[in-house]
Amino acid sequence: MMGRFRNTALAFAASAIAAGPAVAQSVTITLAHEEPADAATSAAHMSAMVFKDIIETRSNGDMVVDIQAASAMGNQRERMELTQADIIQVNIAAIGGLAQFYPEINAIDLPFAFPGEIVADHVFDGPFGDMLAENIHAATDLRLLAVTAGDFYVFTNSTREVRSPADMEGLRVRTMSVPSHIAMMNALGAAATPVPWDELYSALETGVVDAQHNPIPIVAVGNLQEVQRYATVTNHLYGADWWMTSDLFLDSLTPEQTRIFTNAVEAARTAGRGAKMGLRATRFGTAFLEDSGLEVYAPSPDELAQFRDLAAPAVMEVLADEIGAGAVTLAEAMLEAVAAAEAEIYGAE
Repeated sequence: MMGRFRNTALAFAASAIAAGPAVAQSVTITLAHEEPADAATSAAHMSAMVFKDIIETRSNGDMVVDIQAASAMGNQRERMELTQADIIQVNIAAIGGLAQFYPEINAIDLPFAFPGEIVADHVFDGPFGDMLAENIHAATDLRLLAVTAGDFYVFTNSTREVRSPADMEGLRVRTMSVPSHIAMMNALGAAATPVPWDELYSALETGVVDAQHNPIPIVAVGNLQEVQRYATVTNHLYGADWWMTSDLFLDSLTPEQTRIFTNAVEAARTAGRGAKMGLRATRFGTAFLEDSGLEVYAPSPDELAQFRDLAAPAVMEVLADEIGAGAVTLAEAMLEAVAAAEAEIYGAE
């Protein structure tokens, strides 16, 4: 059994039901994300469509969802600002967007912290996820609704096969503007180069950067396989979608609207996870990279240990030196939650 956990979205719903406005009015929810408006290739869009369906059918059309895909509402930072202002009601953010408003979130990207998706889901759905949501709200006035559609990162480049950190020396690697990602790549001998997502394909094509790291379904979303030659299945980070909203929006809902909204978020969480796993199993696994002409290498445990032994201490150092004690505390709490989840799921060793 997965055990009991307190659902953060349900806690928000309970407070809204207790204090929500008495008069119902029609509601339009703008939901924004950066992936294509294609549920067949994008887990973010699939989860958005499930959210839209439940909102609109359960409310008999009194609540409407306007999905703005493909960064139509701006880049990561712009969408977060619009969410704070209640212009966007639900933003599906990447950790790079959230990190610009809550730097301590860099702790989540401690390399090789998560051994698998089931453990990661267990951590984010449990007490650690509740604590994280409270911390984010205190720092940003934004509410974390769900962490979903997670997958593990692979490393790709256009220059040479990478089997160990020694092979990364001098490669210009695109990262998000996330200090932990930058520190990790620099520690591995590469030259970390922040590039916005919507400029990444061009940057790889023109040689501004040689390499990048993302889950395979995200590589496919951006067609990055077209401008890369080598892939290394390191699984070094767990990337997920972070569903964000604001108090301004939640406080505007009636109790019944809050129930509908909460149901839709929970369904979207489940759909996002299932869609990402399904895409990896059927369309966007390592076979997709091989079929696209990339040479794919899976490092041995000893080779992965070389990556981990360089990357993890470097990230912990940047958390302490550049972000502060709160980030270190969050990283330590996450590792404890991972250990507890493994013990609960698989049994104590």
